[in-house]
Amino acid sequence: MHSKNYKKAIVFALCLTMLVPLGSMAVSYAEEDTAPAAEESASEDTADEGGSSKDEDLAEPITDEEAVAMCEKLAENDNLILYGDKDNNRLCLYVKSSGRHWWTSPINVMADNTIVDIEKNDTMKAALRKQLTSNCAIKVADLRQEKRTESAAPVYSNKASCVWKEGNNGVVITYKYKAEGVNVKIHYELCEDNLYVYMDSSEVEEANISTVDGKILTKVQLAPYFGAMPATDIDGNPVEGYMIIPDGSGAVIKYNNGKGNYPDYTQQVYGRDYTAVPLNAPKVTEQAYMPVVATVNGKDGLVAVASDGDANVYAKAQVSGQNKQAYNCCYFEFETRSSDTYFMSGDTSNKLNVFEKDEIKTERFGVRYYAVEGKNGEDVNYADCAEVYRDYLIKNKGLTAGDVSGTDLYLDMFGGVVKRTSIVGLPFNLKTEITGFDQAGEIVQQLKDKGVGTFQVNYNDWTNDTMKNKISTKVKPSGTLGGKSDFNDFLATDNVTVYPSLNNFTFKKSSAGYWTLTATAIRISNAYSRQSSYSLSFGVAKKGVSPALLSPSKYSQAMEQMIDSYSDKGINNIGFGMFSSRLVGDYTRRDTYVRNKTMGVLVDEYSKAKDKIGSVIGDEANAYILPYVSTVTNVPVSSSGYVITDMDIPFYQMVVHGYVPYATTAINKSSDTDETFMLSLAAGSQIHYDFTYVDPDILQDTDYNDLYYTNYKGWLDAAANQYKAANDVLSGVADYTISKYEVSEDGNEITTTYSKDGAKDVVIVINKADATAKVDGTVIDLGNCIEGGLDQ
Repeated sequence: MHSKNYKKAIVFALCLTMLVPLGSMAVSYAEEDTAPAAEESASEDTADEGGSSKDEDLAEPITDEEAVAMCEKLAENDNLILYGDKDNNRLCLYVKSSGRHWWTSPINVMADNTIVDIEKNDTMKAALRKQLTSNCAIKVADLRQEKRTESAAPVYSNKASCVWKEGNNGVVITYKYKAEGVNVKIHYELCEDNLYVYMDSSEVEEANISTVDGKILTKVQLAPYFGAMPATDIDGNPVEGYMIIPDGSGAVIKYNNGKGNYPDYTQQVYGRDYTAVPLNAPKVTEQAYMPVVATVNGKDGLVAVASDGDANVYAKAQVSGQNKQAYNCCYFEFETRSSDTYFMSGDTSNKLNVFEKDEIKTERFGVRYYAVEGKNGEDVNYADCAEVYRDYLIKNKGLTAGDVSGTDLYLDMFGGVVKRTSIVGLPFNLKTEITGFDQAGEIVQQLKDKGVGTFQVNYNDWTNDTMKNKISTKVKPSGTLGGKSDFNDFLATDNVTVYPSLNNFTFKKSSAGYWTLTATAIRISNAYSRQSSYSLSFGVAKKGVSPALLSPSKYSQAMEQMIDSYSDKGINNIGFGMFSSRLVGDYTRRDTYVRNKTMGVLVDEYSKAKDKIGSVIGDEANAYILPYVSTVTNVPVSSSGYVITDMDIPFYQMVVHGYVPYATTAINKSSDTDETFMLSLAAGSQIHYDFTYVDPDILQDTDYNDLYYTNYKGWLDAAANQYKAANDVLSGVADYTISKYEVSEDGNEITTTYSKDGAKDVVIVINKADATAKVDGTVIDLGNCIEGGLDQ
């Protein structure tokens, strides 16, 4: 009996001995093969499972003054003081005029008792609290063939070791991410009116950037929690305030808006990189044209401007409750290396990620933080933040006030297009007149007869090459539209400023100097960048050969040929189409153009056009070309409507009003023309329409399919009436800046205050419900400008 029991015990022990190594081996293998981001994610998940920080474990809250007492003074000037707390790895920007402290990470995150998980009645997890103490975060790409992935979540500096080195104007902190093999140096430099936080690419250390088994830095967040505001203050009272994001015209996110269950806000500034071609149709959203965000709490605010590396930056924001955290914050995430995807053997289920090769090609990534205070003891208004960014453009980018006198009617006209037709039973592609030069003049004259005084006309597709989808850089008016004589007559029309624009963003056919094999932008995946069109029903790319994306390496050649040709012909107005609002790269190994390099080329060429031609139109306009354009059209009056936002504001218009004339997006393109018109008046925007001459059925099955709404005949009265109303309402404030913008609780009444040195403020109130405008107390009826009133 004992023998049998003994044998059983031996067998059991042997089995147990065999099982333990197997388990250990499995664990070791899993850990060895897991990317650092996954390890950290797992550890945070474990912390999640462990429950929240209980009230008895929380630290005691401290005041700003008590937190400053833990710091040493790093730099000081007449306006600001920079403090540093090495033990807690945080910095403080102190504003002398207001006495406000702005911290790079929340000082009471370890004491915060906000319930962020209502179902479990939980406060923030310990791991998340530590994350919120971070001043920096990175993402890395694992280039091993079996991986080829980017960190699923940012790796925050609370997981890095920090080395401080003080300087004359601040401090340089080196964050050493051992597991990722990446070290970054972040400079915190106190300037006259801002704190400048930046990272130089030359100072980034990467242990191994081999495309076979390396890890590379792909994204970096500089001070992501700078100015983060808690849900409640130290006394437990709700904190009130808002954040401004640059989506479309601009949008506001209120603190603690109860939208914690929705995704946070993230959007690439200056639009997506069109070089990478999505497999499915991208979401239709407005674009972010300005690299600026702001957070405002009562009489104080902090405006953040991405001043370096803004060609590759995402604006981001989150509110208390999102991601199980208790703070409201907005910040930037820079992309140091771009990425793309490709599919093996055309198999869409076998997706591979590829990343930009070699060293980081953008020299610096930086953010400037400006403190802003409310005027006359009032709370900070949206326009106060816009003024900060406008002053930045004036001081750092050369923005000056242009000719902003008067009110014009803006028109986009479309000359000609190739249409497939049948002649004696044989198919032909024929150049077809849509709005000829004399027809454009006829439309203008009919509008003049209805009371329109002056015009700004952006005239598109007026050469044979543009109709054929070739690169077009010469002033050669198409005979199909009337030829040279009619073209010159239209340009000379009284009170009409015509911009003959040539859009060379894409092309379908080769021409001298612009061959599809050599002039097409190359994707990171080494494929040609062909701009797909997508099925409206299913959102998948249509079959066939898509237009080629012109390489940025050809921009200087194309734009300077245009400038020379216009100058030779004595034409004083020019437009470059989508170049004003689209920013792309070319990732060929021969001569790589990252978006930052492309942006530099565009700035140089727009500057040359301004100097040599005189007047340049921006069809939409990213911030970097604003100093060089004479006017901007297609400026949106709304945002994309992300669920996290609470209201739209004309932040873009607040920045440029009084400096660069602008017009709204085409009113007849809008699904709600009345709303668009009212909002355009409230934003100080001039009126804009898209017009074609021919009947809409002629546009069918052409590249003008989407211009079905543009036939001028049905819009003449509306355009003329709205122009006259805009003239009555806005002509007196054309050279004023917007100094205040207010919206009533029900959203029906919008009050815009305009200011100018040496002049009395002008207050304009737009009442959408009554269809009236009030200019310094004088009521203007807008009833003949809208179609039956607005539904409320």
